[in-house]
Amino acid sequence: MAISSTTEVLICKEDTPGCEETEAPSSSSRVHEHGEEERPDLHETEYGTVDSPPLDQLDGGSSPLGQMEGGDMIMEPKSGMEFDSFEELMEYYRLYAKKCGFGSMTQRSERDDEGNVRYVTIGCTRGGKAQNRTMNVAKPRPTGKTDCKARINALKVQGKMRLTTVHNTHNHGLSPQKSRFFRCNREVNYFTRMQYKNLGFFALMDLDDDGRLKNVFWADPRSRAAYQDFGDVVTFDTTYLTNRYGMPFAPFVGVNHHGQSILFGAGLISSEDTETFTWLFQTWLECMDGIAPPTIITNQDRAMKNAISIVFPKSRHRFCLWHILKKVPEKLGSHRAYKSGLKTQLMKCVYDSQTIEEFEKSWEELIGAYNLEENVWLQSLYAERTHWVPVFLKEYFWAGMSTTQRSESMNAFFDGYVHAKTNLKEFVDQFDNALRKKMENEISSDFQSFSVTIPCISRSPMEKRFQQLYTNAKFREVQEQVMGLVDMDPSLLRRDGVKKTYLVEDEVLVDEFTKHVNFHVDFNEEDCDVKCSCGLFQMRGILCRHILAIFKCNGIKTVQDRYILNRWRKDIKRRYTLISSTYDTGSQQEDSNRYSSLLNICYRMITRAAGSKEHTEDAMAKLYSMIELYGDTQEPPSIPKC
Repeated sequence: MAISSTTEVLICKEDTPGCEETEAPSSSSRVHEHGEEERPDLHETEYGTVDSPPLDQLDGGSSPLGQMEGGDMIMEPKSGMEFDSFEELMEYYRLYAKKCGFGSMTQRSERDDEGNVRYVTIGCTRGGKAQNRTMNVAKPRPTGKTDCKARINALKVQGKMRLTTVHNTHNHGLSPQKSRFFRCNREVNYFTRMQYKNLGFFALMDLDDDGRLKNVFWADPRSRAAYQDFGDVVTFDTTYLTNRYGMPFAPFVGVNHHGQSILFGAGLISSEDTETFTWLFQTWLECMDGIAPPTIITNQDRAMKNAISIVFPKSRHRFCLWHILKKVPEKLGSHRAYKSGLKTQLMKCVYDSQTIEEFEKSWEELIGAYNLEENVWLQSLYAERTHWVPVFLKEYFWAGMSTTQRSESMNAFFDGYVHAKTNLKEFVDQFDNALRKKMENEISSDFQSFSVTIPCISRSPMEKRFQQLYTNAKFREVQEQVMGLVDMDPSLLRRDGVKKTYLVEDEVLVDEFTKHVNFHVDFNEEDCDVKCSCGLFQMRGILCRHILAIFKCNGIKTVQDRYILNRWRKDIKRRYTLISSTYDTGSQQEDSNRYSSLLNICYRMITRAAGSKEHTEDAMAKLYSMIELYGDTQEPPSIPKC
């Protein structure tokens, strides 16, 4: 379906036959961030007992057969009609019901020993008698039930679903133009409900020509704001879960100042092709105000790669190395030398190459030594080597997400909350529960970083500085490098004025074995600029022990600001922590309440002012004057604790 489609669906706030109805976004249109548009206050009403009118007399009808969108025709159900599968039968009757103007539902079904449907009754949603579930007899709940008998019975005969009984007469009026109101179209009400609760909530639904949900993306305002602080690297993975509707779960994940997974929005998609991924990435980019991530990690998927090149052409795209290497036994395990040297040399080629030239030479030797010139899989890997071999990627920041560990940990977090059999409504409810727990963990880690001090293990002023500034989780990573400093003995290789190059020998533990590795460190005495060939600081933002050794032998005791990353600091007040989320625990900080109140007012003001150039200029002038009035003298709000 084209992204510009304007198919509409109406969805309900309650799951009752007489529920209030509210209009959902049109296909591929956003749930607007303002709440000012008028929404119809609609109810299903009782109709008198009437016969079902001919199809050509229905609202919008023009043919006894009922012409569908696109010119397709749909026949009235008749006894003896056969369908290749239960799913085909359900789809046929749903389309027929939509065209006629009534809702359909499964009233009864039986399955065989293998779990396949052998018998089913599908009927009008107004079938059955009303059940009054309220104790207030003076104000009974509205109902749409009229004990309508319209239904079909189908039995599995010789592998096909055959209609055995057909009743097409309804005891209530029909209208195709109102078919979008029926509860079969209400599963997406979560997104409208969230928009009501929080004006910064973003959702976009992609519907097919029949008004069915194809793809959906959503992000709460807290996730959107968190992207401004931690959007320097994003991982995207669809391998974790495919729900009961066959829609893969597609979260956008980053890493916060504690090294914990943090969500930047999520989608449910109907397929994993270039068109779908392009829609999802464009939607996510719109949600994040057009700011693309500098780096993005995915698995080795051709459709994803194509979509990323379209939507994020300037982002550095990396394949998950873990996903690639886990295929090695499958692709090369049958080789006679796999266990006697092939696997080891492949790993050395991937992990030990410190320069691109080293990798190219090592790869060529690997291919030649084991006669792998005709191996198609290795040929494809080599063609895309800049997307997965570490030596091509160590100049970019990955925040410790160089493998799928970050995505896997986010997936592990959702385990216990959602699974393949979770329906859409349960999914989004449990999704919120999982994120609520995630937020509580982050707040707890914030509290621990401020209230618990990890002792220094050296007398280094640099270590003390990181202890004061970094979260506990990141300071522990710094300490790992400080401990390794003991074994470092740099030797000067060459000097050119104020520029020095050192050789640092190190021992690296790999699979319980220790190997010796040589690293080169370039150091500028004039401005203390330093760079190590191991790439730890470039990739993870943590100074390596090799650099610390160079600082030590040059008498550098104060760490330069350029080597202190704000994204790891515990003393910075981040805006997203002040924004109430759809999954807040209810005990919000006073700062958060004030922030949310101001934000909601601003949303309303922006909605009105953006309508004209004059109002926009006037609003901007007044906002700038308010900023000057309040100034920068006020203390920032305190960091929320538990």
